[in-house]
Amino acid sequence: MAATAYNILINGKAGTVLNLGHDSITAAIEASGMAVNELMFAEPAEMEAALDRFAQSPNPLLVGGGDGTLRSCADTLSRKNKAFGILPFGTMNLLAHDLGMNTLDEALKAYAKGATQTRIDAGEVNGELFLCCASVGVMPEASVFREQHRTNNFLLMVPYLFWFVADYLERRKNARVGLQIGKRLHRFRSPAVVISANRYADTTRIDESNFKRNDLQGGELAAYIASTKTRVSHLRFLTRLLVGNWKSDPDLTELTGTQMTLWTRHRKEKVSVDGEVTDLKTPLEIKLKPRYVPLLTPSREA
Repeated sequence: MAATAYNILINGKAGTVLNLGHDSITAAIEASGMAVNELMFAEPAEMEAALDRFAQSPNPLLVGGGDGTLRSCADTLSRKNKAFGILPFGTMNLLAHDLGMNTLDEALKAYAKGATQTRIDAGEVNGELFLCCASVGVMPEASVFREQHRTNNFLLMVPYLFWFVADYLERRKNARVGLQIGKRLHRFRSPAVVISANRYADTTRIDESNFKRNDLQGGELAAYIASTKTRVSHLRFLTRLLVGNWKSDPDLTELTGTQMTLWTRHRKEKVSVDGEVTDLKTPLEIKLKPRYVPLLTPSREA
């Protein structure tokens, strides 16, 4: 797709949007040289109507927000078969990292050169779409903790969150879970289960995204079950999550399939679905939706 004028829809309540301000973001878009047909900062309640309108436009669409915003928009746009590109404004920006975009400026400059339409795999847990991953245990609890103790001082939040997670791993290390793939039921004692739409790549450097997927069309779900049992092993695993090489941890199990059922001992579980925490009834039914989401990937031309 040659470079053309984009419609740009941005979640006006995304944390990074509030921090940067509309004027700074508009200036960054203008500085990128991107041709823009319409730029809209929408309130969350306005997003659905805006998506309906932009889906009918012949102009390519870029959506700005965190992974949760992108998940919600993908759910709507996939049903309308409208491709969209992404501008990262979230905390983790996992999908943006998958596409090789680490900053907003990188994304703007890449899309300014043009975009190619493709289709990527998604997952679904109890009917909830996810583009990156769904998880139970420590990940949703850490998200709740972060929101309850949100601060502008990132350097302060990191150690608080690290020790919260380490303590949670110790307290819930004997939590029983069962993961059924096909006819086989795998049993674990684990405080953390993550199911990703396609496998995570092996990482060995601190400057790499530790949750990047090399293939968004791999056609499989990948489950990661942490089974650390001592404080030392908890700290080892968490350190590897921060600096890389976490997939080689001896207390981590990786299983793959296209459909999975996750059993716990609770009737409901907090589930992090692309970073958004929701309560879902168990067992959790997870399935792959191959090449379900039409996506605009940015040009990599020099």
